[in-house]
Amino acid sequence: MPIWMTLLVTDEVLQAALANQVEAMVYLSSMEVYGQPKATCQTTEEDLGYVDLTNVRSSYPEGKRMSELLCNSYAEQYGLRVVTARLAQVFGAGVLPGENRVFAQFARSAMQGEDIVLHTTGQSEGNYVYAMDAVKAILLLLQKGEAKQAYNVANEASHLTIKAMAEMVQQEFGAPDAKVVIDIPKENMGYAPDVKLWLSSQKLQRLGWRPTVGLKESYARLIQWLKEQASE
Repeated sequence: MPIWMTLLVTDEVLQAALANQVEAMVYLSSMEVYGQPKATCQTTEEDLGYVDLTNVRSSYPEGKRMSELLCNSYAEQYGLRVVTARLAQVFGAGVLPGENRVFAQFARSAMQGEDIVLHTTGQSEGNYVYAMDAVKAILLLLQKGEAKQAYNVANEASHLTIKAMAEMVQQEFGAPDAKVVIDIPKENMGYAPDVKLWLSSQKLQRLGWRPTVGLKESYARLIQWLKEQASE
């Protein structure tokens, strides 16, 4: 989505929140706002990193950053209690049928007994949270989140490289003779650059939130959901 459209939609939601005098609003941001973080260990909400403006895909993290700023401007000018949730990748039972992000591709490959194919070296570090845990975090932020503050929503234990996740899915859910294959296309497919990012959720946990579903169980529930949908 272009930056101007992201800001336009965010502004319309903020205006609606003001007009309806809502008690609180949570803006759903993304871990991609961190770009290439400077943190050498876990990344907290203050550790914003570098975003390459020569990469057209950077319109996504920049749009999220600008939307966060717009939310904070409304909070400052109008007293609207707007809280930002910086979501890790959210998945689990309930994904839409057309879901095609990497976790869904891995799950479908394992279900079909096929090799899991990576189109990068898989060295980017993934951060994940089960869908219901993310919902609980958002509801908690509506109650206890501080205006103009951002909170990472991530299961700190569900952190590993894309390649390691593919290997885990293959080992736990795939066919015995299938494997993880790295097949990097010659043309630029628009994939994000490798990112070393391990989100800290300590700020959110201080409000009382705890993740309850780990990565392996998230996949088990996702695969069961996909099987149920396919049988209907």
